Amino acid sequence: MAGTAQESPVTRFGLFEVDWQARELRKAGIRIKLQDQPFQILTALLERPGEVVTREELQKRLWPADTFVDFDLSLNSAVKKLRVALSDDSDNPRYIETLYRRGYRFIGPVNGVAKTGGTAVAPVLFLPEASPVASEEVTPRKTGVHHKKLLVLGCAAGIVMAVLAMRFGFPKPIRVLGYTQITHDSRFKVGIVTDGQRLYFSEIQGDRIAAAQVSSSGGDTAAVPAPFRNVAVADIAPDGSNLLVVNIKSPDELPALWVQPLPAGAPRLLTNLTPNAAAYSADGTEVAFATGSDIYLAKSDGTDVRKIGSAKPKAAGGPSARDAMVTSLRISPDGQRLRFTLTDSGSAAQFIWEMKRDGSGLHELLPAWNHSTFQCCGNWTRDGKYYLFQTSSRGRANIWALPDQPSWFGRQPEPVQLTNGPLQLRYPVPSKDGKKIFMVGSQPRAELLRLDPKLGWTPYLGGASAIDLAFSPDGQWVAYVSIPDLTLWRSRVDGSSPLQLTNSSLAAQLPRWSPDGQQITFMGRAETGLPGPALHPGLRFSAYVVSANAGDLHELIPGVDFGYDPHWSADGKSIVLSLADPLILSGPGVSIFDLKTKNISNLPESDNYFSPRPSPDGKYIASITRNSDRLVLFDLKTRRWSDLTTPPFGPVAYPNWSRDGDYIYFDTMFGDDSGIFRVRVADRKVEKIASMGGMQRYEANLGPWSGLAPDNLPLITRDISNQEIYALDWQAP
Repeated sequence: MAGTAQESPVTRFGLFEVDWQARELRKAGIRIKLQDQPFQILTALLERPGEVVTREELQKRLWPADTFVDFDLSLNSAVKKLRVALSDDSDNPRYIETLYRRGYRFIGPVNGVAKTGGTAVAPVLFLPEASPVASEEVTPRKTGVHHKKLLVLGCAAGIVMAVLAMRFGFPKPIRVLGYTQITHDSRFKVGIVTDGQRLYFSEIQGDRIAAAQVSSSGGDTAAVPAPFRNVAVADIAPDGSNLLVVNIKSPDELPALWVQPLPAGAPRLLTNLTPNAAAYSADGTEVAFATGSDIYLAKSDGTDVRKIGSAKPKAAGGPSARDAMVTSLRISPDGQRLRFTLTDSGSAAQFIWEMKRDGSGLHELLPAWNHSTFQCCGNWTRDGKYYLFQTSSRGRANIWALPDQPSWFGRQPEPVQLTNGPLQLRYPVPSKDGKKIFMVGSQPRAELLRLDPKLGWTPYLGGASAIDLAFSPDGQWVAYVSIPDLTLWRSRVDGSSPLQLTNSSLAAQLPRWSPDGQQITFMGRAETGLPGPALHPGLRFSAYVVSANAGDLHELIPGVDFGYDPHWSADGKSIVLSLADPLILSGPGVSIFDLKTKNISNLPESDNYFSPRPSPDGKYIASITRNSDRLVLFDLKTRRWSDLTTPPFGPVAYPNWSRDGDYIYFDTMFGDDSGIFRVRVADRKVEKIASMGGMQRYEANLGPWSGLAPDNLPLITRDISNQEIYALDWQAP
């Protein structure tokens, strides 16, 4: 079989391709640097996919007979480099299987077909669980009665199996055949819908969110004409005549649901009930939409609006319902069910739920399945046979297909995994003909930038892929969160002496140094779920403390529901933080935790505030209103609040005190005049420091981050992720 892989000048597997003439390995069209020996190993494996290539064969191929090296060590090193280039895992391989002391075998699909021992099989299989068959050695009796009984029972069982096969049919495998890249603009995208000929989606274009479109066969991205600065695509009419879009207004205005005609035209207001999700019925006569956790049905012209139910499952251990938000709402093809993602407002944990069209039967779709992941963003295939959705956990996101009918003997079907990296794949939507699945694939990466007064935005710390920088009091050390794995690190400000402080099981955000430089507090979210009827309350942001030299990692206040944005007081004796859900306008928004007495005190009249920032001199606490429309200041002596800014500076984000405490810097993110501003505390004078117009900023869990370097120069992160829409070709019975 030598030469099999090179019958074509290009060999493809997954998102990778090997150009034999150029001797290049590419992933999604991007050249991957690979040294000669790992490339030769890949060549040998691709020449004989599915077959074992022995270590001796590789040794002869890579090193001449008169070469003196440690073959085992050198070969292991070369294979390891190849695995790194392919983002392959030796414990759970997708491409290269290790056969202990024998060699290696390429097990991935090559040009759409996987090979094992020369026999083509599907890359991803959906097979029924085999029932074990007991085998007994039967000693025939002279009368043959026992043998005849077994024969009769066997015939009866055969008849039953035949009837079942005729009734249900034997499940055929789901086959994944390959990928095609559709877009090429690298912009941040969410929420794909399609009319069959074109794809429509939301895309971040500089400092605004726009509706965009592209041909379903690939090509250049174009804007969808809409009179809104920020617009999110929710769904498309079954006949492709218009889009459901949400006009995302300024912070002091509520979003509204509009119908946007295609290919162009004046939009029409459908409802102003502040929707966070919307969907058409399969026949186009109805629209379902959600505001918070409440779900409504209406006619497609916006009339006859009626609430059908509320998605508020009871929180475990308590009688009250946990507030949650409905997103990714979809109506089943038969019009009888609604499925949606339910997001816990405190932890951002996401799981898929279902209810009947009359609001009854609310339940979690997969209550006992894979709760180490978040589940989101589902869509039914047009024939209703499969429900496609995504999971995400620990920096990985993949696509699954859930058969929508019970399998053999009424067993509830299990989801079938369709992808397994190396890209993070999200927002699956099936094509109209059911032969493709469109999805957003990304390789998250951020680039740190600092504002140079003369040169503008320039790379900082070598352009490290990191966010949430915090500097020690002496300015010699920096703590940061790495992208994409959201682990907490600290190093010297020149990048030397790096030390990892948390592992991938805890997603870290917003670290802050203690005044003595010995500890770091931060907010974190556990990346493992908890089964049960609630919205998995273990998935929440809590405040943590860790030693700056690693170790003694512990939750700051065990037992509280939330712990957002913790900051040390100037004297280091207490930590100021938000213990209430910032999305719910109830409960004190700013609290002080005394580290010695363990007592918690709440700032008066702070219900409308969050994200506290103590001043360096210990006199004030700055904060943001919960709708992010202004920056406020609490005087610890007078015990009163006052405004530092007034609208229209929203949405205000990431306030940071200057080292001398004279100024507070803040970010306006997606405002009409987005940029970095600062306000002088003494006289409330506001000035713009830098513009963000046209900057493609990295979107983390808490939005585009900004901060301050020790010299009070602003820091931001630019999005340099490779993010595009891909089409997955599949065959589903």
